[in-house]
Amino acid sequence: MVSHGRKLNKFGIPCSQVYVFVENSGLFPLCKIGYEVVDKDLITTFVERWHRDTNSFHLPVGEMTITLDDVSSILHILIEGQFPTYVTLEHNDAKEMLMELLGVSKTQANEELK
Repeated sequence: MVSHGRKLNKFGIPCSQVYVFVENSGLFPLCKIGYEVVDKDLITTFVERWHRDTNSFHLPVGEMTITLDDVSSILHILIEGQFPTYVTLEHNDAKEMLMELLGVSKTQANEELK
């Protein structure tokens, strides 16, 4: 399992057009987060203990809920302001954007979009 931050590092520094959007969104700290391996047993344990009705984890030590403040503290992203808007892209449009804005080859773009 590879994080989005590692993928960005693999492709190199994004072009200025993309960088401006990410920086202005307040989500740039997420680009710095990188991991290559995740403890699958730990993830499975959390998934098994998640309760949709209460949006919380039921652990042996008690109930735990992830708050927006937790997200802000852990990931160092802003939790204020308007939600960003986005448009769903068709496969070919996404491939073209990867090639144009990130400078990846057609083969790399196809591989990433699988």
